[in-house]
Amino acid sequence: MANSQNTNAQPLTSTEQVEGKREFLKALVFCVVAVIVVRSFLFEPFKIPSSSMVPTLKIGDHIFVSKFSYGLFIPFTKFEIAAWKFPKRGDVIVFLFPRDESLHYVKRVIGIPGDRIEFKGRDLYINDQVVPREPVSDPIEVEQVTGTRSLKGALYKEILGDSVHYIVHSKGSVADYTQANMVETVPANKFFVVGDNRDDSYDSRSWGFVPRENIRGRAQVVWLSLNQEESWGKLNKVRWDRCGTLIY
Repeated sequence: MANSQNTNAQPLTSTEQVEGKREFLKALVFCVVAVIVVRSFLFEPFKIPSSSMVPTLKIGDHIFVSKFSYGLFIPFTKFEIAAWKFPKRGDVIVFLFPRDESLHYVKRVIGIPGDRIEFKGRDLYINDQVVPREPVSDPIEVEQVTGTRSLKGALYKEILGDSVHYIVHSKGSVADYTQANMVETVPANKFFVVGDNRDDSYDSRSWGFVPRENIRGRAQVVWLSLNQEESWGKLNKVRWDRCGTLIY
């Protein structure tokens, strides 16, 4: 009878055990450093907690923000190492709320330094030119954009420079913290921002401008979207149609 090959695992020597631990620690340190670099300089995740950016962003959306879109900051500070691009009209940005910098807000830029911003009721003027908007009445398009055909308001397609996006106006009166009529000129190194849910957004119309150094980055993509009205285990808890959508 032929001798069978010995396939039993041999115990590791002390040297091999030490080397294995070293390799594990190297991998762990590499992963930690990679996460720190990605979150500090490249991308950072945020969760949308309010409806101020409906229909572009919904409550329960989880987004990635590119932190290198406009420049490079020292992590956990407002000190900019290098700047290579200015936020432009139409960009959706995440920034430190000027009145409480422990909070992150997400809004759309409509005014850059030097712009004259004017609201006449629900009409937006930039440098004395009205910003075009087209009403969306097709129920199929309304449902595709908002997720419902019974929208409690009116949907519009707004054309802001080379940015084309959707906004919502309510059918009733605007929220108390928005201003129906105002005129502001954007100072140097500051930006005027508003929510796409125009009549229910706490934004620059109420609290002023966003300093350049407060901007954390540009919102790029919805990587996960959770329906807050559904419990875990339900098939429609995840809004699969929103996962992976780019933010315009």
